[in-house]
Amino acid sequence: MPVNLGYRILAAKYIRQQAKQLAGQLDGVCAAKDIEFVHRARVATRRLRAALEMFDDCFARKHVKRWRKAIRRTTSSLGGARDRDVQLDFLCETLAALNAKECVPGIAALLVHWEHDRQRMQPHVVAAVERLREQGTLEAMARRSKRILRMAASLADDPWTPETIERAGCHIRARMDELLEHQSSLKNQYDREEHHAMRIALKRLRYTLEISRPLYAAQLDEPIKICRKLQTLLGDIHDCDVWLENLDNFARAERDHIIASFGRTGRFRQIRPGIEYLQENRRLRRREAFDELVAFWAELSDRGFWAELAAVVGNPTARPDDDAIRKCD
Repeated sequence: MPVNLGYRILAAKYIRQQAKQLAGQLDGVCAAKDIEFVHRARVATRRLRAALEMFDDCFARKHVKRWRKAIRRTTSSLGGARDRDVQLDFLCETLAALNAKECVPGIAALLVHWEHDRQRMQPHVVAAVERLREQGTLEAMARRSKRILRMAASLADDPWTPETIERAGCHIRARMDELLEHQSSLKNQYDREEHHAMRIALKRLRYTLEISRPLYAAQLDEPIKICRKLQTLLGDIHDCDVWLENLDNFARAERDHIIASFGRTGRFRQIRPGIEYLQENRRLRRREAFDELVAFWAELSDRGFWAELAAVVGNPTARPDDDAIRKCD
């Protein structure tokens, strides 16, 4: 069935906007002088991936397949670098505020090790950016989106038809259903795999809400804000899980290296207090974030938030947000 023009316009405006956002970060990503360039670039790739999934029938299938592959590769290349940047930033802040001198050697050793690790990642990050540029993926997205928007310029009628709104609503409801399938994991603070899956489902819902926002006036503003808070809490939980795994691996590797080099574990005792300090810090933060998440989720459930959202996106006569539409232009 052909896609109505209103839905294609929504796709073109959002994809053009995110392609432009990603392109604007690439020089900074390669320069590696400010970690925020990598952060913004990775977010843009994730938003593009969400949009290409939602609008996969708004462009030729062969183009969408090629674009998704290119953007997925870029996201993967940026992911490890961004995670390491955040960890290094946390270690620097921790050292600056630390009063326990016995913990300094271990944290400093980890900092030096991960700084070298991040430096080794950078050539791969640059190569990923160069590959994306050589493929012309972002230019192709912008060019084909512009063709759709040219058609929209000649329209006298409002392009946001009930069919456009209904299609977006179907995507939102599907993403919400995916998220709610994981809510039982909040009964078990140790169900790490399900918490991770819930985080991914929530991220997909949030991006879909943001994409669809021009169709629903201000009705999606609060849901987007709520999803952002939930995503932050689930992200903190996931980050702590990654920290604990990384710290275990680092401690094991350092201990084995010291034994292989010196025949005993004596030097490992110098760095162990710092590693144990970080492990306890991350365990505590995980418990705090999980408790806050459970309480906030219960609050949302008690007020019927998910039913409210389902009612909003189930209404194909929602009023478009003119301000949001202009921001996409």
